[in-house]
Amino acid sequence: MKFIEITKAKSDDELRGILELQSANIRSNLSEEQMKSQGYVTIEYDFDFLKLMAKQHHHVIAKYGDKVVGYALLMDRSTNHLMKVGAGIFPIFEELVYKGQKLGKVNYVSVGQVCVDKDFAGQGILTRMYTYYKNSYKKFYDLAMTDIASDNHRSIRGHIKSGFEVIKTFIEPDVVEPWDIVVWDWRE
Repeated sequence: MKFIEITKAKSDDELRGILELQSANIRSNLSEEQMKSQGYVTIEYDFDFLKLMAKQHHHVIAKYGDKVVGYALLMDRSTNHLMKVGAGIFPIFEELVYKGQKLGKVNYVSVGQVCVDKDFAGQGILTRMYTYYKNSYKKFYDLAMTDIASDNHRSIRGHIKSGFEVIKTFIEPDVVEPWDIVVWDWRE
């Protein structure tokens, strides 16, 4: 097993490393077989938005030496309206009821996207990144939430293993396909 460091992305080079990994795993660049076996990401963020979306916090990354081999993006709610693609989920998040409370009334953080390099899959990196993510940000947020394409089974399994639960399946307004909303309650 290779030594993987879990840390926060603080440099422009680390942000460029995120974008490089994102590009290698974006759905439009993968075959059906690759998507099925390794999962995929759907939104292609640009450098400026990647820098802006975490606001005063940082994205969590996994590094092997200087190479970014995994990431868990943090999207502060104050930047949601700035998204060019994918913003259609936020009105759904706001109205969704979880444990008897509208999520719009809960202080949540949106996980903007996660990815692990296929050469480093199966090493527990996603769970390690999410543990670091929670430990770093639970004093600022009550829960983490994201949505995942329902056919991205590898990602859904990884999220559940990391502590998330599926709370709703819906038709995503921007791409008109089924997606699952997952939540990890940090108040417990």
